[in-house]
Amino acid sequence: MGLLRRAILAVSGWRPGVYLFIAVTCLYFASMSREVPWGDARPIYEVAESMVNLQGISVPVRWPSDAPPGRGGKFYAAQPWIPSLLHLPGAAFRSALWRLHPVPELAHLSAIFACHLAGTLLGGLVAWLFFRLCLRHGASPPLAGVAAILLATTSIVWVYARSPFSEISQIAAFTGFFLDFSQFLQRPDRRTGLRTGLWAGLLLNTKYIYALSFPGALLLVVLAHRKALRSLAAPLGRAALGFLPGLLLALLYNYLRFGSIMKTGYLKVGDVMVENVLVSLWGFLFSPGKSLFLYTPALVLALLGFPSFWRSHRWTVLAMLATVAPVVLLYCCYPAWPGDWAWGPRYAVFAVPVLLLPAISFFSAARRPGRWLAVGLLVVGLCVQLLGNAFYWDHFIRIGLDARTKWLGQPNRSASVTADKGGYCEGCFEDTYPTVWLGPFQPILGHLWLIRHVPFGHDWKRASQDAPWRRHTRLNVDAKATYERARMDHWLYETSKYRIPGWIVLLLLLGAGTGAGILFVRRTREDCRFSSQ
Repeated sequence: MGLLRRAILAVSGWRPGVYLFIAVTCLYFASMSREVPWGDARPIYEVAESMVNLQGISVPVRWPSDAPPGRGGKFYAAQPWIPSLLHLPGAAFRSALWRLHPVPELAHLSAIFACHLAGTLLGGLVAWLFFRLCLRHGASPPLAGVAAILLATTSIVWVYARSPFSEISQIAAFTGFFLDFSQFLQRPDRRTGLRTGLWAGLLLNTKYIYALSFPGALLLVVLAHRKALRSLAAPLGRAALGFLPGLLLALLYNYLRFGSIMKTGYLKVGDVMVENVLVSLWGFLFSPGKSLFLYTPALVLALLGFPSFWRSHRWTVLAMLATVAPVVLLYCCYPAWPGDWAWGPRYAVFAVPVLLLPAISFFSAARRPGRWLAVGLLVVGLCVQLLGNAFYWDHFIRIGLDARTKWLGQPNRSASVTADKGGYCEGCFEDTYPTVWLGPFQPILGHLWLIRHVPFGHDWKRASQDAPWRRHTRLNVDAKATYERARMDHWLYETSKYRIPGWIVLLLLLGAGTGAGILFVRRTREDCRFSSQ
C-alpha cells in the first residue's frame, strides 16, 4: 500500500496538471488580445514568418529604428531564437489557412490567433510548472492548485501571456529551470541534472542576460554538497551535457545573423550602465508606476509567508537569491530599467512565479484575519489584471505622454543617454518618468479611467472631465488625438462579420475551461485524501 501511495503522489504533479493546463489555456484563449505584434514583439514574430515563407531569418522592418544591419546588409531581430521558434506553429497555421481560404477577414483573425498562440500555451505551461513547484515544496495538492490558479488569474503573468513579447517565454523557461534546479540542489542526480541543463539552455535562448543566473546556481550546488564534491562530477556533467544544445543554438543564431558567434545584436552593456542601483531597485519595488507589488498584489502574501518559508526551505531561498538577484541587479544599472513601453515592471516579471512561492507558507498557517487579507489582495490582483487586459498598454502611455507635454512641457532630449528619435526615445528618463514616478499618470488608474469611457463611446470632452491628472491641474489638456486611438483589447471585437461564431467559440472555451477546472479541483482533493490515509 505504501508503494502504491508513493506512486499516486508521484503522478499528482502531472495528472491534475493536465486539467490545470487546459483550464488556464482556455481562459487565456477566451481573453486573447486583438493586437498584432508591436514594438519588440514585431521582429520576434517576423522571424517566424520569414522562416515559414522560406525567406531565412531576416526581418523586413528595422527595429529598433537605429539597429545596425547584420549579415548580408539585412536586418535581424535582436532577441534570441527561442521566442521566434515558439511562434512557428502560429505562423505556419496562418500561412496554410491563407492558401486554403484566402479571405481577408479570416486572414486578419488568423493573424491575431497566430501571434498569440504561443503565449497562450506558455501561460498554461507556467501555471502547471508552478503547481509542480508548490508540490515540490511541501504544499498539499489542493493548496498547490489554489496557488497555481491565483498565479494565473491575479498576477501579471496573465497580461504577458496575452502578448507576443518574449516575456512569457522567459517566465516559462525560468520557472521550469528553477523547478528542476531547486530539486537538483537538494538531491543532485544525473536525471535531474540533465533536465536542469536543458532548461538552462532554453532559458539562455529566451534572453542572454539569464547567463548571469548560472554561476550563482553552480556555486550554490558546490556549497550545498561541499562535503561530497566527488559525487557531483556525474550530475554536473549531465547538466553540462543538457546545457550544450542550448549554448550551440545561441552561438549558431549569432553567427547566422551577424557573422560572429559572439555578436548578439544588443548594445554594449557597459555603455549604458549609469543608473543608481538603489533608485532602480526602489522603482521596481515601490514606484507609483512600476511597483511589482501593485501589479501582483499577491506578492505581499509571499512577503508575509517568507519567515516560515525560510525556516523550512532555506536552500530554495538561497537559490532565489543566486538566480534572480544577478539579473535584476544588472537591469537596475540600466537607465531603461522600467522596461517601457510595457505594463508594469517588464524586466522583473520573469521571476514572479518563483517569488510568489513563499505564499504557500502563508496560506498553510493563515487564520481568519490572514484569510480575509488574502481574499482582499487577490480580488485587487484580479481587478488589476482585468484592467491590464482591457487595453493594449501603449494607449494610455501615449495619452499620458501627450498630456504630460501639454501640461508639464516638452522635455529636452538633446543630451539623453539614449538617442532622441524625432520627438521620443524608447527608454530614456525624459519620456518614461511620467508613467513611472508621477501619480497622475499611474497606468492602472489610467486604465480604470479609460474603461469608464471607451466601451461606452464617450468622446474626449466627456472623458477629459475626470482624467487622472485633473485632480492636480485645472488646465484643459487636449489629448483628443491619442485618446481616440484607444480601443478595447479583446479578439471578439474583430469578429464583426463572424459575431455569432465568435460568441460560440468564446462560450465553448469558457465551458471547456470551467470543466477542466472542476476536474482539476476534484483530482487534487482526491490526491490529498489518498495521501492522508
